[in-house]
Amino acid sequence: MFCEKAIELIRELHRMSDGQLPAFNVRCLKDHGEFEIDDGTVILLKKNSQHFLPRWKCEQLIRQGVLEHVMS
Repeated sequence: MFCEKAIELIRELHRMSDGQLPAFNVRCLKDHGEFEIDDGTVILLKKNSQHFLPRWKCEQLIRQGVLEHVMS
């Protein structure tokens, strides 16, 4: 299952056009509170909410178990 997700993620990154920042669809696994992204937008990370976030902004939260990557 992990390999399938990794392969799909690689495919998703290859489909992106040049100049775009890699971003993920993510689902919040637990309430985490407010989360600010670089443009100043504040997002409420609430359990079961879904967001489209820049990869580098959510990688640590994925490792911490706050977010999970959702495959389209």
